[in-house]
Amino acid sequence: MINSSRIFEGFLQKRRFALALPFLQGDVLDFGGNEGELRPYVPGSYTLVNYDHAPMEDKTFDTIVALAVIEHIDVNDVFAVFHTFKSRLRPNGVLLLTTPTPQAKPVLELMASLRLLDKHNIEEHKHYWTKEDIHRLARLNGFTVKQYRRFQLGFNQMALFTAS
Repeated sequence: MINSSRIFEGFLQKRRFALALPFLQGDVLDFGGNEGELRPYVPGSYTLVNYDHAPMEDKTFDTIVALAVIEHIDVNDVFAVFHTFKSRLRPNGVLLLTTPTPQAKPVLELMASLRLLDKHNIEEHKHYWTKEDIHRLARLNGFTVKQYRRFQLGFNQMALFTAS
């Protein structure tokens, strides 16, 4: 969960939101969306899912976002979640994710040690995804990466998926 009392947590979250805004369409699933801070920017209905996935059962979405989330989940579980996303995404829908790059690991750990970021949040990162990992995640779950880019000096990355 985002600890907004840390200097950079809120800043980084706002940067991810700015990146996501152009892609938000219709009904949105905010997977790992903390306390629902993205809600004011959503044009349709908004569903927040953190640890309990029940709110997304029996629903479909035009947009699914997972902003700075997958690095906190075991790799095999990420593949399972993305398999579920495939069945929850409506035709012509999009899935947007952001996650730190492997190059970010020492920088994030340093910032956490300086108390600029929440140390527990950084310590719970289970995997730093490469571009190749993200493309494999897409391919094995029936998605295509339509857009990929790095941001924040290459320490973060964004991928936009559509169903294949």
